[in-house]
Amino acid sequence: MALGRRRNRERRQRTTRWLWRLSQAAMLLLVFLGFGVLAYRGAEEIARAEVSTLEARLAAAAEREIAAEGEKVSLIAELEQARAEASTWRARHDQEVPRPPLTDMLDSAAQRMAAGVAPERLMEVLRLAENPRRCEGRPIIRRFAIRFGGTPNAEEGTSLMDGLLRITAAMPAGTEDAARLAAISVTTAWNGRSENLTGLPQRLTIPLGNLDLDLAVTAGDMRGFVQVALATCPRG
Repeated sequence: MALGRRRNRERRQRTTRWLWRLSQAAMLLLVFLGFGVLAYRGAEEIARAEVSTLEARLAAAAEREIAAEGEKVSLIAELEQARAEASTWRARHDQEVPRPPLTDMLDSAAQRMAAGVAPERLMEVLRLAENPRRCEGRPIIRRFAIRFGGTPNAEEGTSLMDGLLRITAAMPAGTEDAARLAAISVTTAWNGRSENLTGLPQRLTIPLGNLDLDLAVTAGDMRGFVQVALATCPRG
């Protein structure tokens, strides 16, 4: 009986030791499992933070891309507007800024004004200027004296076309500047009209039926004289 009790005691001791070892292994396993869970959760948090950071970077990059695209569209619109404005200014420059031969004419006009010619005289010359026309025969040329002081009488000046066209010239007494002061009067008898012009030279086109009478009045070769030339030109 004593032997049986001893065996039972040894069996209980072995069972106790086995349970103790089993509990130690279970504790170690739980510890390892706890560390594993903690490590997993830590890694998960780190990964989640990295993902959040990457998502934020992607969102910022997308916003920058959208802003860059909007800026690109705005720059393209500004470029097109600048091109349109440049084209407009280029067209205005071509229209408003004088170029040869106009600049050459302006230089010549400036030189003449610097020499003392009145601007209105130059404008009158330009107004009367025209391309040469085909006229019949040689022009009729007459020369007559300028009346100094007072109004020319019926005997002064010259008549053309059997008296149908009369031209006189007058200047104030004591003056010599015919280019600026000569008063030219052209009278047409068929319609009773008179054309009064100031300064020399003068050019006048007088219509008569289907003809144009081309009258040129210039200073004569001799001092105090005027020369007229009348040409008959078919109209058109």
